[in-house]
Amino acid sequence: MAGVEPHVEVWRVRIELEAAGLAEPRWPVGISVRAFRLNDAESLHGLLEHGYRDGGGSVAAFETWLPQMTGDEEFDPGLWFIAESNGALVGAVLCWTSGFVKDLVVREAWRRRGLGEALLRHVLMVFAERGAAAVELKVEATNRGAVALY
Repeated sequence: MAGVEPHVEVWRVRIELEAAGLAEPRWPVGISVRAFRLNDAESLHGLLEHGYRDGGGSVAAFETWLPQMTGDEEFDPGLWFIAESNGALVGAVLCWTSGFVKDLVVREAWRRRGLGEALLRHVLMVFAERGAAAVELKVEATNRGAVALY
């Protein structure tokens, strides 16, 4: 049938948080991390579009995405982390207040250098500090890079 995408298996992953057992993130050289600011929205959306262009997830058009995301009751800009190198956006992880990782994306040039792992470890530490018992996420079973990371 035209317009119908094939079924993609999606796995739900739950990471139990035991504060004593969490390793600190090890950031690649040249990376700085900070919380999201509204003026990051267009470049962040572009990074998400680029990251999902071959599958592994999707992102709505900017005009739809921004109000949906920032208007969600679980939105907290302090749980959206932006990774930069020399002022350029190279990775991000967007989380909901419930301890759910909505999106984690790393620009190709920064993949396999530990940035994705550092972003995920950072999120785990933040949620552990907030008293969360676990962090959850979804991943398409065919997204090999993400499955290996999680």
